[in-house]
Amino acid sequence: KQWYQRRVRGALTSAQQCRKAFYHRNIACNAVECNDVVLFWRANKMLEMTSNALRLQIMNTEAQRLEKEVKQYLEDLSHDEEKKRNLITGKRVELAEELRRVRGIQDKLDAFIEELKKEHE
Repeated sequence: KQWYQRRVRGALTSAQQCRKAFYHRNIACNAVECNDVVLFWRANKMLEMTSNALRLQIMNTEAQRLEKEVKQYLEDLSHDEEKKRNLITGKRVELAEELRRVRGIQDKLDAFIEELKKEHE
């Protein structure tokens, strides 16, 4: 573990020196090797891919959990006659049916107006 920490600290120091050399535009003059920059870039890419994989895994797990809850709710609903009756005959259902009738009347009125316009032309 200590060897690993020393290696990371050394790589970090080397990367900082490379950054300074790049900032001063003298990488070629000092022959600074910047391999540690590539090391940290690869580590960063690895962390990004790992976090994306974990995010997808969590989202899939949540989607499965929600699907299971919905199925359970629908299963419970299918056995409860009172809830089904309330869903079929509730206030929203009545409003939706009335809205459908009003739209039908509106469509017939629009058609009637179009026919009147055709007769006057």
